Amino acid sequence: MISDALLARLACPVCLEAAGCPACARTTQEHERCRSEYEPRVRCRCGGPEKVRLAREDTGLRCPCCGVCYPVHAAEGYVDLVPRTSVGDVTQYADHEFHERLGVTDAPPVLSARVKADMMRRMLEPAAGEPVLDLGCGAGKMALYAGAHGAQAAGVDLAPFFLSRAASTVELVLGDLRRLPFRQGAYPRAYSLDVLEHLDEPGVEEVLREARRAIGPSGRLFVYTHAMESSRLASFQRAVNRLAKRLGRRGLIDHEREAMRKSDHRNAIRSHEHFDALCAAAGLEVAQRRYYNVVAKAVVEDLLLRLYEQRKRKAGQTAEGREHEHGEHTHGQAIEGPRPGRIALGVAQVLTWFLKLDVVLFGGIRTGPFFGLLRPLPPDGSRSVRP
Repeated sequence: MISDALLARLACPVCLEAAGCPACARTTQEHERCRSEYEPRVRCRCGGPEKVRLAREDTGLRCPCCGVCYPVHAAEGYVDLVPRTSVGDVTQYADHEFHERLGVTDAPPVLSARVKADMMRRMLEPAAGEPVLDLGCGAGKMALYAGAHGAQAAGVDLAPFFLSRAASTVELVLGDLRRLPFRQGAYPRAYSLDVLEHLDEPGVEEVLREARRAIGPSGRLFVYTHAMESSRLASFQRAVNRLAKRLGRRGLIDHEREAMRKSDHRNAIRSHEHFDALCAAAGLEVAQRRYYNVVAKAVVEDLLLRLYEQRKRKAGQTAEGREHEHGEHTHGQAIEGPRPGRIALGVAQVLTWFLKLDVVLFGGIRTGPFFGLLRPLPPDGSRSVRP
């Protein structure tokens, strides 16, 4: 969906205005300076200069600084604001075949995905009608969920494979999280789920810094990711994974989908202290943190559900309810699987409540996976007092 409100929030992803504080201001607006001085200027303690507004034209949105005209795909429901020069490696999630194999549906999230979505709503607390940005929205499933609960949902992702319902109801932008195409404070609430682990350390810091600019000085950012450490409870999950691998070798479980989803993880966050340091470098601090020790999830989702899915496949009824066929693909539209049946969805919702025990019972035990609520540091870089 391309609304007037969205167009008003957009900006060139790579060009900065000349105005700024005494440390980052420039006397002239020159694109070569945008290219060479982008990093030091956006690192300024004031938050950096504004990004350049785009001018509407019949053919798209043009940046008056660099001259690039970014296309508006009205029929597909999104604006293409990907930088025209590379800013780093591209994840496999930008691949069409990868999305086809995922078979995402627009059904409400369930199981661990619902646990993450509900933790986002609980910690971020978006108000009704408030703009909320999904950083790395993928097909737009979580943005649809956020919008269903009253937020003015928007999503940005590098891949144009959006669910058809997301394209018609969510404000969608094709963009790179390391160069967000938004004005400062455009989205006072933003979240990132299962994204940061796909980036190297400089990329994590860049995404956090760009998010800091998008939420503004009084905004909030929710993240779900993980540090490379674990608790004693994680030994239980590892035991379940070892059992699942043995069952996989016997053809009782299909590991391909989960292995595919994690195959380009960089896992750059070494510890929670390391993450805190990356946040501070980006002008953020962790206001709240809740850990995600998976015990119920390991049994229900990583083992029993996979056994059930593989059994259904062998019976000729795939978990998605169809065989994937490689055919014509419409650019800007996700390869959608069928929605689950009413009974299957009801069972999954019941199991979701069981999975929430992982957070209720073990959320205070330090481990790698965590939910974090981040807020901007004051311009002087001092830490605020946590509640």
